[in-house]
Amino acid sequence: MRNLKFNEVINVAAHMLTRGRLLKKTPFYSLDEMQHWQLNRIREGVEHAYAHIPFYHDHYTEAGFKPGDLKSWDDFRRLPCVTKDQVIANYPQRMLRSGFNLDELIVSRSSGSSGKVLDIAYDSTAMMTFVLAGLRLYKMCFTYRPWHKQAYVYTSPYPMNSLMGLYPLHFLSTLTPVNEILATLKKLKPELLVCYPSHLRQIVQAATAGDLAAIRPRAVSVNSEMSTQAERDYLSAQLQCPVLDEYSSEELTRIAAQCCHKTYHLFEDINYMETLDANGRQTGGVGTLVGTNLHNTAMPMIRYQQNDLGKIEETDCACGWKFRRLLNFEGRRNDSFVLPSGKLLSSGFLLDATYDFLLNHRTAIRDFCLIQRNQTQISLQIVPGEGWSGNVSQSISARFQEFLEPAVKFEIQVVEQCEKTRTGKRNPIINLMNRT
Repeated sequence: MRNLKFNEVINVAAHMLTRGRLLKKTPFYSLDEMQHWQLNRIREGVEHAYAHIPFYHDHYTEAGFKPGDLKSWDDFRRLPCVTKDQVIANYPQRMLRSGFNLDELIVSRSSGSSGKVLDIAYDSTAMMTFVLAGLRLYKMCFTYRPWHKQAYVYTSPYPMNSLMGLYPLHFLSTLTPVNEILATLKKLKPELLVCYPSHLRQIVQAATAGDLAAIRPRAVSVNSEMSTQAERDYLSAQLQCPVLDEYSSEELTRIAAQCCHKTYHLFEDINYMETLDANGRQTGGVGTLVGTNLHNTAMPMIRYQQNDLGKIEETDCACGWKFRRLLNFEGRRNDSFVLPSGKLLSSGFLLDATYDFLLNHRTAIRDFCLIQRNQTQISLQIVPGEGWSGNVSQSISARFQEFLEPAVKFEIQVVEQCEKTRTGKRNPIINLMNRT
């Protein structure tokens, strides 16, 4: 992403007063109030997309839909969904608002789990809203003050390193060696650490008790990779601070985050989220997550298939927020494993299974990556620790044979480093059958 221009930073400060007030109120809207507000935003967004975005004009015309047809939620659910491949194929000319200069927009790039490059362009007003939603997210963890320092381990720097000097940010590349990350954190002593779960695990494993005491953040926010609650609880105990998960994407930005009670709250004022079954119908159970961003006019995402699996429910939380909950979040569909019988093992289930042996053999395993190479071959990459032995290997193999089918060959590969993307991000569950 490019850095924000001076006038854009000034606008961020102004938005802290206007849009910031809205983002403080909306978590406490009733369900009816929230859905009324969302439907109005969606109606405006669909009309805008039909009139100004060539892809959406043709997409809706082919489906026999016109903006004036959208009067209810049932009308909205008749809109055709949008896939990642369609976004890639139509970017930039047909996905951007007519009249926008790409150089004036803020472009974020992601390689994605499939390896396909995906660019998403935001107008500066939308980006400012997402920045403020990020501040709110961190305030779900602890009392985040304007003078508190944030260290973030990421693929590239954010568009700004502070908000007019407030909430200072310190960037560390994901490709930085863990010993250098640790040294920087000891020197900086950030109140907030934001990173991938795999990096946090490596930091904790490399740190001495003295190192952890010297760093001691007030909270850690993890994102971008799947992790289990058991893993986050363990890391939280080591760091003696909350370790909470955030769910976001380049396409939709902020989607959900855990509050201090570990509840995943959807950010209903940023996206409207649905779950669809295999036939594209609404489901109250676990389904594919589909999102509509409510702010980005430069490159709208309307009924975008996020291709993650989860369940949405309307239940109360002790924190007081009224936003719906994201339950049974199982990660990306294309990182689930398919057995010869057709049985699906979700990435969430696989993570639970692998983290179980990490807890049981803490000194034996420094890192892992579970890979399905084809329907009958699964391998587990292990970066061994001091306690690694043949007995540990046999124990892990026996554990996996409990839920794998007889036709599946399972092997353990001892490696120096698990597979990562070129940007330094690592997915602990990889299905090579779905990669193109």
